[in-house]
Amino acid sequence: MEKLKIKNLNVQSDDTLIQQMKEALYACPSALKFCRELGMTDEVMERNITKIYDFVRDVNYCRKCPGIKKCQKDNAYVISKVSYSYGVVENQLIPCPEILKRVSFERQFLTRDFADEWLDVTMSDIDKSQAKTDASKVYMKYLRNEDNTWLYLTGGIGSGKSYFAAALSIDLAKRGLKGKSPICFINSAQRFLELSDLNKQKSDEFKKKLELYSTVPVLVLDDFGHGLRNDFIRDAIINEIITTRCNKKLFTIITSNFTLDDIEVLYSTSNAGAIMSKQIVKTIRAMCKKEINLGDLKLY
Repeated sequence: MEKLKIKNLNVQSDDTLIQQMKEALYACPSALKFCRELGMTDEVMERNITKIYDFVRDVNYCRKCPGIKKCQKDNAYVISKVSYSYGVVENQLIPCPEILKRVSFERQFLTRDFADEWLDVTMSDIDKSQAKTDASKVYMKYLRNEDNTWLYLTGGIGSGKSYFAAALSIDLAKRGLKGKSPICFINSAQRFLELSDLNKQKSDEFKKKLELYSTVPVLVLDDFGHGLRNDFIRDAIINEIITTRCNKKLFTIITSNFTLDDIEVLYSTSNAGAIMSKQIVKTIRAMCKKEINLGDLKLY
């Protein structure tokens, strides 16, 4: 991270530096108002300018916050504050409000199988294609408690399915709406295999994780249809998650390179398996109402 350089302080002597600090304070209405509301007189502020200046500098920089990733302050992720009590001015560092917001919404994810780099994505970063607009309308109806319709996002590799699903789940996490968090965003291939292994080794942990994915208020099944496919994963894991979430009307987002017709074929490992696979797809169709195809164009 490049360090923030102090600008406009042409240091020729200590007196010159002090004078420039005072000028910076009087040129910053927000900092000046804050200090005066604490009860500081101009004399007190000038006498304690070395304690107050970091606060002034942070006020000037942070009001045009470039975002957490682009913060170039020496004391990135904390901000300077001043207090005034019994005639004593103190300087202290407190956590950056943007960091606190980040920590708060990240806690909404009990499982998060997407890159840290995506945590800064917002809905405004999403293109306005017809498919994503249609999907966003479904999401907005869910936010307004008008509908619990699921989202099934399909399309080619690189079409932005996972990125879009991450944007939706991040937006939801930031809102902190009652009953619409916490959230699990899981890579289906990885987590289904993990559950299958846990069933053989730690059955209690298997049951807890399966219960979590089945009952968490919001679940994103990313890359659905990839990975190991067998009777146990289909019947004991996928069917349990899909059926439970359907019965409880819990919001679910599914992304996949495969259409639902493809999914039905992929999980039809036997005659009996074909029946179960058909039932799973039938449930998803009923909850999604329609598949939303994001196409094949690589956007991200």
